[in-house]
Formats: sequence, structure tokens, C-alpha cells
Amino acid sequence: MKFSNYDKVLFSIFAILIVGFGFFKESLDPFLLIVFMLIGLGIAILASEKAVGGMEILGKKLGLTPYVSGVLSSLASNTPELAIGAFAILSGKVEFAIAFIIIATGFNILMLGLLVILGNVKRKAAIIIPEEVVEIEVPIVRVAIVIVGSIFVYGIVLFALEVYEMAKDPLREHLVPFLPYEANVIMVVVYLLYLFFILRHNLQKKVQTISNQQEEGEAYVTESEISRNFLIGVLVLAFVMIFFAGEMISSSVELFLEQSHKVGIELNEFQLAFFIGAAASIPEHAIALLAVRHEGGIELGLGNLIAGSMQNLLLMTGLVSLFSFIGSLIGISGNDSRGIPLVHEIAGEVPIPFLLVQFGFAWLLLFLIKSSMTDDRRLDIYEGFTITVAQLFVFIIFLRGILAF
Repeated sequence: MKFSNYDKVLFSIFAILIVGFGFFKESLDPFLLIVFMLIGLGIAILASEKAVGGMEILGKKLGLTPYVSGVLSSLASNTPELAIGAFAILSGKVEFAIAFIIIATGFNILMLGLLVILGNVKRKAAIIIPEEVVEIEVPIVRVAIVIVGSIFVYGIVLFALEVYEMAKDPLREHLVPFLPYEANVIMVVVYLLYLFFILRHNLQKKVQTISNQQEEGEAYVTESEISRNFLIGVLVLAFVMIFFAGEMISSSVELFLEQSHKVGIELNEFQLAFFIGAAASIPEHAIALLAVRHEGGIELGLGNLIAGSMQNLLLMTGLVSLFSFIGSLIGISGNDSRGIPLVHEIAGEVPIPFLLVQFGFAWLLLFLIKSSMTDDRRLDIYEGFTITVAQLFVFIIFLRGILAF
């Protein structure tokens, strides 16, 4: 891995563009906002490529496996989602924040399916799931299945009861299903315990990993000459760029949609959450796609996307909910003390259960992933196709349904 003078100049230009965008974004017209969306995409992809290479080398130096490196890299690449969700909460837009996080999860799942397909094509065979992945992921996936499934069942039952009551008395006050804040605390704690588990697991195997590296010393002579401090510096720089690129993309999309009336387009808050969720997921998607080209990259990409989905469903949803709880304590409008809404209301308070649909789909998909891990320990092209088509199906349902209002 090299960080040449060309890279230094390029990243300096990126920094100037990011700072300039921060100062002048409010005054940009729709055309320039589209230009900055593309610039942000380019920054995200180039910074992600450095992050992938650096994470691989640093992971070898620290004794981290490619999969664990992917899990940790997904934490950094998910920071735009957390930042955007937090800022939305501070603005009192709780429904938008939760919709945004869940939609970003949907794009993670979609990318996971595409990664499995690309991995099968590259290897001309099914992706064999390493034993390490089974040991690390199966426990957290099982817990996530229980939590996400419980949220779906709880929400859909309450939503069905509400629809029934609305049919009897259309003038009554609408009641939206809420996920209590206490439940979100458990979700955050579960994911933090998961991180502790995988790091401890990796430390236990560090001696064996270092021994394998020494046996393959000729393949890593050049990489071993790179200092750890240099690698950490490059990774910090790359992830900072990824964060600000995600913020640039998301802000550009948000500002563009706010000005959409100038070009005759009317979009509601939920549609806005969909487009920003797609835009904010680009950095993480770039890491997963670029990882396929590297040795051990498919495992890193799987770690990035599977862990990213778990993070969104457990950690990010839980943290955003806790931000909302804090907002309710200090009296921010829109932050309800009962919890976070599981159903979105638009257009004359018409309830839209897309969040529950996505939770339900994620629940089923977790069953598929867990079965693939524990049954034959492989992901073939048909499973990748199933994941991709199923998530596209959910998005089509959402887009067609939401555009009807």
C-alpha cells in the first residue's frame, strides 16, 4: 500500500471541496448540488479503496482476520448514518431518522446479495463461509432474529388493531405503535457485547495468525515495511473522508429535494428518507465492492455488510432511539416519551407500515443467512439472487405505495 504525492494532492483537493461545500451549500442551485453528489461519490470510492487496503495490511499486523477487519470497518463506514440520524433527532424529525436508518439497512441487504453474486462469479464457485464467521456471527444473528422478529410481530399486531379501530371510528385519534426506549437500550448493549466477543475471539487466534504470516513471509515483505503509525494515519484520514463524503452526499440530496419544487417535483419526508438512505450507504457499499478485488476481500466485504446490517438494526436504531429519549427529556418537538414510532404517517395522517415491512423482511433474511451459515456453510449464486430480488421487491412495494400518496 502506498500513499504517493499524487494521493496527497488528491486528498488535499478533497478537503478543500468538502470545506467549500460546508460553507456554500445553502446557496447552491440544484445543478451544482447534483455535481457535489457526484464529487462526494468519487471521494467516497477513492477513500474507501485506501481504507480497504489499509485495513487489510493493518489487520495482518494486528493479527486480525479479513472478516473481523470488515466488521470493524463497517463501524466507521456507518458513522454517516448515525450522524444524519442524530441531527434529524435534534431537529425533532424522529420518524424521518428511524425511516432513514431502516432504509439504509435495506440497501445494505441489497448490496449483500450483489456481493454474493459477484463473489460466486469471481470464484466460479459458491462462497465457502469460514468457520470463524460461523463462530462469530451465529450468536449475534440468533439474538437479532429474536429482537427483530419481536419488533415486527409487536408492531404488526398493534398496527392491525389500529386499522381495525380506524375502520370503526375514522374520527378517533390515530395511535402509532411505539418501540419502548428500554428495548433499545438492550439492543445497544447486545451489540456492544458482540463487539467484545469478536475481539476476544480474534485475540485468542492471534498467535496462530501471526504464525501463518511468518510462513508466508515472502508475500508480505513489502507490506511489513509499512509502519503501524503510518497505516493508522492513512486509515483515520480515509475514514474521515468517508464520513464527510457521506455527509456531502446526504446534504446534497436533502438540499436538492428541498428545492425540488423549482423543477416541478414534490417529495414528502418519507421519500426524502429513502433517497438520503441510499446516498448515505454509498461509502459502505464502495468498501464492500472494492474489497472483492483483494485477497480475502470477499470475506472482508461480507463482514462489512453483514455487520453493517446488524449495526443498523441493533446499534444505530438503538442509539438514535436513545437520542430521541434525550430529546423528549429536554422538550424537543416530535420526540415522544413513549418510544420511537414503527409506522410512518403522511398525507393527512395516513399510516404507512413500510418500516414494519422492512423489519419483517430483515427478520426472514436473517433466517436465510443463519441457515446458510449453519447448514452447508456456503453462499451460492442462487442465495445471492434471492437476497437481491427480495430486497428489490420490498423497495418496489415501498416506492409504488408511497408515491400513491
